[in-house]
Amino acid sequence: NTIDTFVRHTVDESATRILAFLNISGMGQLDLEIGELEDLRWARVDRAVDAGRRHAEVLVGIKVRLSAEIAGPNAVAGLDRSIEAAEQLRLPVMIHIGNTAEELGPLLDKLRGGDIVTHAFTGRPPGILDAGGKVIEEAIDARARGVLFDVGHGAGSFSFAVAEPAAEHGFFPDTISSDLHRLNVAGPVFDLATTLSKYLYLDHSLDEVIAMATTRPAAAIGWEDRLGTLRVGAEADIALFRLEEGPVTLVDAMGEKRIGQVLLRPEATVRAGTVFRPLT
Repeated sequence: NTIDTFVRHTVDESATRILAFLNISGMGQLDLEIGELEDLRWARVDRAVDAGRRHAEVLVGIKVRLSAEIAGPNAVAGLDRSIEAAEQLRLPVMIHIGNTAEELGPLLDKLRGGDIVTHAFTGRPPGILDAGGKVIEEAIDARARGVLFDVGHGAGSFSFAVAEPAAEHGFFPDTISSDLHRLNVAGPVFDLATTLSKYLYLDHSLDEVIAMATTRPAAAIGWEDRLGTLRVGAEADIALFRLEEGPVTLVDAMGEKRIGQVLLRPEATVRAGTVFRPLT
């Protein structure tokens, strides 16, 4: 319902590039006591498709949040409507998991190659691990057919207790995102660089971690020819970091702490040739 205003007053006025996944719920997070999909009349496929076509330069997918407090009993129906809209727009669906009323497996089974699971390493069950700490078969099958798994750290959606055993079983994120907002910018997220540092702690190489925040996200939204590259002739969108030697305390969304040995620090951002530096 607010996409026109968002594009006009946020996207068009921003010095950075802003791309968006369109919430299938026209209501969105209007009220913390009434979930945005508890009344399915908010999930209108025709309205979503119209918005997607009207703002194709900004909208790169359809988003649906499936947690019980958001979807109520309508997780499956909300997902089905999201897929219907995405198929008409030829875009991926991104699902938000954690505390779903439905078991995660059947929801994953509905996803198509190229669709995205965010908050994939949440500590809020049901998640990608079974009771024995192994990655569920539906997650393995989903990855095999091209479904992508994203971190989406947030205030409550990244757990070392999930990410560590998942890594032991060879199940790593495809992309790393911060899910930064006003409730986590003062911690535990702080910024994308700190989120990336948590995967350096989890024994990923610097090259792998940077790819998870650049080339892979660009490919996930079909923009690999435009973003996430230092190719000659590409637009000058560049992030510069300093690798600071530790030790550093890293805190997940559940309050669990780990001691890392390196921390990425933002030094500057170049956007379309203009240099921006951190305020602090």
